[in-house]
Formats: sequence, structure tokens, C-alpha cells
Amino acid sequence: MSSKDEILTALDAADVAWQALTALPIHTLRPADQRAVLIRLEAMDKKLAALQHRLLGSMVAGPTPVEFAGAPWAEVLARRLRISVGEAQRRIADAAEPRSA
Repeated sequence: MSSKDEILTALDAADVAWQALTALPIHTLRPADQRAVLIRLEAMDKKLAALQHRLLGSMVAGPTPVEFAGAPWAEVLARRLRISVGEAQRRIADAAEPRSA
């Protein structure tokens, strides 16, 4: 299995897990259990942000995108992610900065 296939398979599994999680009746949990779930979701959110940061850093360090006639990365990301060019530029600048673990 190629790296691409492995990554897409893992993303598919994460999507299935997310769908299952969002369908659960979290409102029925006790407040203490709700806080525990919230803490775990926050940790997952930080891991996801770190992965996105690494991916974006890798993308912008590579060749310029050809899909939009050589448009700058900020414009490509703005179009693809449906965010402003300014937000895309902020994300690119953030990805260029080293992160501490």
C-alpha cells in the first residue's frame, strides 16, 4: 500500500469515527464526564492543528501550485479552503515558524 493510500485510509477511518462520535448523546453525560470528553477533544484538536501545520509547511516548501496558473500559495489556499487571502497568508507564515513539541 502506498503512503497516499495509507493516509487516505487513515483519514477515512477518522471520518467514520468522527461521524460515530457526533451521533452519540453527549448531552446525557454527567457534567464531570462532559468535562473529561471536552479535555480529550481539546487534545485531539491540538494534534490535528499540529498535523495541519506540518502538512502546510511541507506544501509551501515544495513547488509552486500549477492548478491555478502559478498563483501564489495564499491565493490557492484561500480558494481551496474558502478562507480569506489574509487568513491563508497567516497560516502560511505560522507554518513557516518552527513549533515546539
